[in-house]
Amino acid sequence: MSQENVDLVRSIFEIWERGDYSFATGQLSDEIAADVIWDMSTFRGWPDQPVFHGLDGFTRFDHAWREPYDDWTMAVEQVLDAGGDRVVAVLVQRGRLRGSDAEARLRYGIVFAVESGQIRRGQVYMTVEEALEAVGLRE
Repeated sequence: MSQENVDLVRSIFEIWERGDYSFATGQLSDEIAADVIWDMSTFRGWPDQPVFHGLDGFTRFDHAWREPYDDWTMAVEQVLDAGGDRVVAVLVQRGRLRGSDAEARLRYGIVFAVESGQIRRGQVYMTVEEALEAVGLRE
């Protein structure tokens, strides 16, 4: 099941990176559980609510995450099987801050819990090292 979980996480990023998903039209609703928990409490300095619930909560998170940028890109650097139902995604995002020429770059990690072929939880970490440590792995 582990390779299937890795493939699932990779597939959601293909859609998420483009930012053209819509749960209303069914995109990602097969891959992400309706009662998904998106946990930002492990992301140091996150200024918004710490936990988002359900698909509407995930959408609110996504808008808050991208809102500070005029130009924004995200690339998947690596997706790792962390054993059991967990997968770690290593991501690099770049963006030009709104109203500025300043560019921000962040390399971070998300620990996903997968159950019955769906993402049930995403826990976001400020660094890849923190995400790997959370699942007992090292970079």
